[in-house]
Amino acid sequence: MTFLQLRYFQALAYNLHYTKTAAELHISQPSLSYAIKELEKELGVELFRREKHKLALTENGKVFLPYVEKSLQLLADGRSKLSVSASDAERIVRIGYFHSISASFIPSMVEEFYKAGNSGIHFQFTEAPSFDIFQLLQNGELDIAFCMHRDTWAKAFPVMQQTMLLAVSPLNPLAARTEVSFLDFAREPQIMLDHSANLRSMMDALFASQDIEPDIIFEVRECNAALQYVSMNFGVSVLPRVPAMDSEKITVLPITDHIEELTRNVYCVYDKRGTMPPAVKTVLDFVKERYRLNRSAGQ
Repeated sequence: MTFLQLRYFQALAYNLHYTKTAAELHISQPSLSYAIKELEKELGVELFRREKHKLALTENGKVFLPYVEKSLQLLADGRSKLSVSASDAERIVRIGYFHSISASFIPSMVEEFYKAGNSGIHFQFTEAPSFDIFQLLQNGELDIAFCMHRDTWAKAFPVMQQTMLLAVSPLNPLAARTEVSFLDFAREPQIMLDHSANLRSMMDALFASQDIEPDIIFEVRECNAALQYVSMNFGVSVLPRVPAMDSEKITVLPITDHIEELTRNVYCVYDKRGTMPPAVKTVLDFVKERYRLNRSAGQ
């Protein structure tokens, strides 16, 4: 279970209303529902039930709530009591990013940053799905986010592009190919990321543009989970390149058409509200100078 799932459960337990809670948390109702379902799946019990068109805590939910409250309070107490001096805190920059850039872009960027003589600044890293990273930035828990999401309260500029690839099992006949077109795999069973993912929106739009109803057999939260099902030959999956693709159980193929639809920008995003600490500005200036793709792009 994750910190966000516990926060979502606590808020929903207080409000007992999905729409109100989602608005309070600044997330979509489907994302809230998915988080609660995943938490219930992990715990093996139902936490909420419908009673005469109203939401109520189950007995298991009532038992679980005090433990969640204690856990979140302990984390809050721990954060407030950390003995970090003000000067040290000002030199720490909290960066968030999603999995598929964790082994390529982020290490390279940090290495170059320190080579440029910025040894006095330190990083705290958070890895999570792009949507969750964006939420953490909005909630003030990150200083800089590398993600696909943007909004009017934030500024963003593109730092890299990711072209999607097709992952198949070596047992799939497509594995004998050196490349594929969209129609080559469109009728195959599909393993897709869930609706909170930017990639899912891209895939839904592509299938709709070709008037094809995808045969989705699994919806997953992140790329590694999709690749697990691909390796078992349950279906194919369109994904960005991630380290887990370097496996004998996975064959990766370039997609020769719809390149524009299957290419996405990764943005460096930061909150434009409030005052920016000097260390955060130093990191942002470095990233803009070294990695910004389009000098006129951004919000």
